[in-house]
Amino acid sequence: MITGRLIGAEELKKFLGEGKERVATGLTRAVTRLTMMLLRDVKENKLTGQVLKVQSGRLKRSINQRVDGAGTDKVSGTVGTNLVYARPHEMGFSGIVNVKEHLQTRTQAFGRPISPIQVSIKAHKMKMNLPERSFLRSALADLEPKVDEELRNAANYIAKGE
Repeated sequence: MITGRLIGAEELKKFLGEGKERVATGLTRAVTRLTMMLLRDVKENKLTGQVLKVQSGRLKRSINQRVDGAGTDKVSGTVGTNLVYARPHEMGFSGIVNVKEHLQTRTQAFGRPISPIQVSIKAHKMKMNLPERSFLRSALADLEPKVDEELRNAANYIAKGE
């Protein structure tokens, strides 16, 4: 999450007088641009080879962005996903997981190719060690210089009306 605080916001509002709309517009524009940049970077770079490679595309399609508080002086932007398996990839995971009963297609036996057959695998527990593969936090860290630039541009817009 990107959190920015404009120091002296009350003084700036007094200085601007009726410029509250300008403050709200400047912040909303900056946060919207930043969340869109982060969303694009995660989808185009982090989930397309830098960190994770696309398997089905489901994680990539689930990444979304949201801007809350648009039009106010407290604007926040969120980029994330609601997929359960995204968190273990982002943060890493080590522990025991339950594997459901399922069918598996086998194409070789004893190292030799065979006609594909389906084998029933019973439910079982499995130890899993998944290393951290941050795609959201690392993208946000990479975007830090742009965050500074956008917030400076927003401050200029607010102060000068540019």
